[in-house]
Amino acid sequence: MPESVHQFLSLKVLYLQNNRIEFLPETIGALKNLELLDVSFNYLDSLPQEIKHLQKLKRLYAFSNRLKELPKSIEDLQNLEVLGVMKNEIYSLPSGIGRLKKLVEMNVDSNHLTGFPRELCNLQCLKELSASNNNLITLPLDLGRIPTLVNVFVDNNPLLNWLPLSLKSTTCKINFGINRCGTDALPEHTGRIYQKVNIRWKNSETSIILPEEISHPMSPVTPEVLSLPLLHGIQRRSPSTDCSGVTINLSQDAKFTFRVPPLLELSLRSCYNQYETNKTMAGNTQIALPRNLEELLHCPTGHCSKCSQVLFESAFPFICQENYSPQRPNDVFQFLGFCCSEQCFYEKLADHVP
Repeated sequence: MPESVHQFLSLKVLYLQNNRIEFLPETIGALKNLELLDVSFNYLDSLPQEIKHLQKLKRLYAFSNRLKELPKSIEDLQNLEVLGVMKNEIYSLPSGIGRLKKLVEMNVDSNHLTGFPRELCNLQCLKELSASNNNLITLPLDLGRIPTLVNVFVDNNPLLNWLPLSLKSTTCKINFGINRCGTDALPEHTGRIYQKVNIRWKNSETSIILPEEISHPMSPVTPEVLSLPLLHGIQRRSPSTDCSGVTINLSQDAKFTFRVPPLLELSLRSCYNQYETNKTMAGNTQIALPRNLEELLHCPTGHCSKCSQVLFESAFPFICQENYSPQRPNDVFQFLGFCCSEQCFYEKLADHVP
């Protein structure tokens, strides 16, 4: 692609698909009026950071390239409505993707994603998320709290054996595509890399991977819980034993199980509530916070499935099996929820025990 592309200042639509383009020139950032850019079916392994200057861009297509990642500067495309990067080699998305406030549709099919940044839940205009044919293991817990979401397609992710309960709790109807999900057992090494939880639901037991933000899962250990159909066993990483898993059995080794949120979790919840109160009263926050903490408060990990308390790094996980398609009432899938306290856990559990 010639460097002289910057001369076409009035250009609004640029189709470059089905060529052998290996890179885009930095001068592409000069196309201030560009509204659609299609660079699909080329040999691109990256997009230039200068793409951030395309402030009028509404549609970006880069199907079937060799992209390893998206540029951090993509968060500056504040008018972007459609992002299509299917059939690439992308392993993760930048957290700044949550700043695309006008994004309506995102297609990341056929990449190597294992999850999404929790900031994805800040996309308050998103209607369709398609992430089929990836390596997904987890999804953002608050995905169902996106008010405009209509379609979620995660077909052919064999290690993804749960959906966020928020997708079922929403008052809006959301269509799921989950064919060939949860068909493979979690490999043994995932327990050393991710946070694994074993949960028994009624007569079946399953292993799931928690979102990485939940670093301190909690579990009730009172005797009465043992008579209920939902039991917990936590396997967590232990740096002192070179990341080998330590299995915690509730009935024998309960003293190692967290029942009360750590001080950091309680502090973050309190800080978040004060932060939100100040924004409501003053129009914007009056608390001076470090940038990383402020970003965390802008996007908590999730919310309690019972009382909607914000959650950051510690919560009670639970699984329920529910129907996901009115057209196929016998088809069920596992939904993962979290509670902020033992009380909420018991109350929520009662909702799912016949």
